[in-house]
Amino acid sequence: MDKAVFDEFAAEAERQNKTIFAFASESLHSVAKISEEGGRSADLYHMWRTVALLKEMDVITLPSDFVDEMIAGQYALNKAALLRRFSDLGNRLVGILKIVATDLEELEALAKDFAAMLPIKEFKIKNDPDGSVEIAIVGAGRRIESTECSYEFLASVLNGYGYNVMKREINVGTIEIFAAKRGST
Repeated sequence: MDKAVFDEFAAEAERQNKTIFAFASESLHSVAKISEEGGRSADLYHMWRTVALLKEMDVITLPSDFVDEMIAGQYALNKAALLRRFSDLGNRLVGILKIVATDLEELEALAKDFAAMLPIKEFKIKNDPDGSVEIAIVGAGRRIESTECSYEFLASVLNGYGYNVMKREINVGTIEIFAAKRGST
């Protein structure tokens, strides 16, 4: 074992008031169970980080079909109010997101961590030298209503990171955004 890893491991065992042997047994047991069920030990940290962030945001998870139906119902009743709620949600959560992901590159990595738990299939950010970005998302909703709500959420998050949306393309389940950093163009 690498000395730096061993030192970090030993320090954590001490923080938890456990012997290195007890902490190693517990850790290896968890990794073995994850591997036994088809998981990869390399995913363990990312899953923990995702669950910790969801807990911090006080998120509850529901089946996506159920959520899509609820959104469609609210969309039919008052589209403007629903889209505003999703924008407000992005505005409220961007502060927490920026603690974990200080820039868009880290936000892209965070989205990949979340992909294991959310219906997002793809989240890519392409940075251009002029300070603009192109963001492509696949799996942003199963209906146009939920995809539009996802867009409103993302646009407000981008605003919180200092970007203005210049152009957007929205289709059922897919969003493509072209945005520029404020002050760069």
